[in-house]
Amino acid sequence: DLYNKWSTSTPEKDGVVLIFGSMYGNTENTVNCIANKLAQKGVKDIKVFDVSKTHPSYIISEAWKYSNLVLAAPTYNTGYLVMDSLLHELAALSYQNRKVSLIGNHTWATGALGAMKKKFETEFKKIEVVGEPLDVKSALRPEQEEVLDNLVKSIIESMN
Repeated sequence: DLYNKWSTSTPEKDGVVLIFGSMYGNTENTVNCIANKLAQKGVKDIKVFDVSKTHPSYIISEAWKYSNLVLAAPTYNTGYLVMDSLLHELAALSYQNRKVSLIGNHTWATGALGAMKKKFETEFKKIEVVGEPLDVKSALRPEQEEVLDNLVKSIIESMN
């Protein structure tokens, strides 16, 4: 059964892998809020990784195992800090048949979210973007609670 799943790029489990890079802790906080909301809604299989502190091999293994991936990166020089290497590896491994949610963070000018969207449009296949991509300006604001709730709802619905 596992070989059949692996050979067809089918997820082994319904669950969510959340991967983030964070400069000042705000992107990490956003991911932790989403993980908390997912857990409160009953999602049992949740993995959270800091891409700057975890070897890509561990992250890639979990990304292939689970149905959903959430990527969150801050903008740095109009790109996405520390996420580029991981996305390059996933694309090289033909990561596919998964559901992906994207979150960018910026202060002065956005860039990470657009760069990740472009990467998935041009270098990946059979990826479904779940929920409205979110671009946080520096830190989450109370008025963004509904946006996070909608993203979590979309992720959970995509798992069923």
